[in-house]
Amino acid sequence: MTKRLSDQELLGRLVAFDTTSDRTPRGLFDFLEEYLDHPALRIERMDCGDDFENMLVECGPPAHDGDGWLLSGHVDTVPAGEPDWDTDPWTLVERDGRLYGRGACDMKAFDAIAANLLRDRAEAGFDRPLALLLTHSEEVGTVGAGHFVRDWDVARPLPRRVVVGEPTSLRPVRGHKGHLKLRFAVAGRPCHTGFPAQGVNAIEGALPLLRCLAALRAELVEERTADSSLFPEVPHPVLTIAGIDGGSAINVMPERCEVLVGIRLLPGQSSDAILGRLRDALDAAGVRLAERPEEGACTMELLNETPAFSTPPDDAFLQEVCRVSGHSEAEGVNYGTDAGRLGLIDRRSVIFGPGDIARAHQANEWMPVDEFERMPVLLGALLDGSN
Repeated sequence: MTKRLSDQELLGRLVAFDTTSDRTPRGLFDFLEEYLDHPALRIERMDCGDDFENMLVECGPPAHDGDGWLLSGHVDTVPAGEPDWDTDPWTLVERDGRLYGRGACDMKAFDAIAANLLRDRAEAGFDRPLALLLTHSEEVGTVGAGHFVRDWDVARPLPRRVVVGEPTSLRPVRGHKGHLKLRFAVAGRPCHTGFPAQGVNAIEGALPLLRCLAALRAELVEERTADSSLFPEVPHPVLTIAGIDGGSAINVMPERCEVLVGIRLLPGQSSDAILGRLRDALDAAGVRLAERPEEGACTMELLNETPAFSTPPDDAFLQEVCRVSGHSEAEGVNYGTDAGRLGLIDRRSVIFGPGDIARAHQANEWMPVDEFERMPVLLGALLDGSN
């Protein structure tokens, strides 16, 4: 077994791997597989196709009846192409009580802490089920966790209690909204714009679609559910027209117009229901939906779905995380995580990790050293104090 690294040294090694979401995480997983090579650790690398994979590391006995804990993190990051980085984004730098680097906050710090925790517990002969799930492509729609859930044999033992270590400033989070990503495409007929009667303008054809989407957005603003209190700033579902692409040249009638739409649903809201509602609204607005591109019609494609999730406030595991963290109650967040996917196989998640999400996804991403050093202590207390 290789020499144990400190949490900060291990974080530095993980940051050094460029695991931007469009790149394979295999190099990082190769390193971790060697680093965690111990007789008491069971390591499984799960092929997801196209050179992508997830990694599951298990310690202790099998998790019969859902006993034990699952620590969950993702290894991919957003790109680091911003011009105003003060340091190399792929080199961990400590300065003024902060750790700088791409992924230092979101969320390789937790990954490093969790990997060392499993290594240490394995060496100590830990006698409870403990697992670490590391996923790919979380930043582009929790894709890796989606692969894991799709392929997982639900009869196989897996701890039911999950800590998703996204940056929450060490405050327990018990719920987040879901996110549907949709693409609409309106088909037209190209021609020279000097002879407009010979063509059909796809961009103009998209106007009824856009008006319909705007009307539905306004309706959703007025809606509330039992979990709306988790999101006091935005207590309603959100529909966003996020992108429009159409036309090829100023003198060519647009042949196609694509519209990208995101819908953030509250926990408990059905994606099937909102999609049905959207189809009904489009039909009422005179927008004709088609299965494939067809002149004068519109196609609708579901690109990805990150499910919402919520854990009841009186859940025993959530209450234990609150106790360990020193907070009397948990919160909700407006971003999605792997917790939504894991809920589909009946895992009870609490999002809980070091760092502030506001420091992620930008140049000079950083993690507070004090939170980074406190997190392993809190995780250890959770494992040693839970029944």
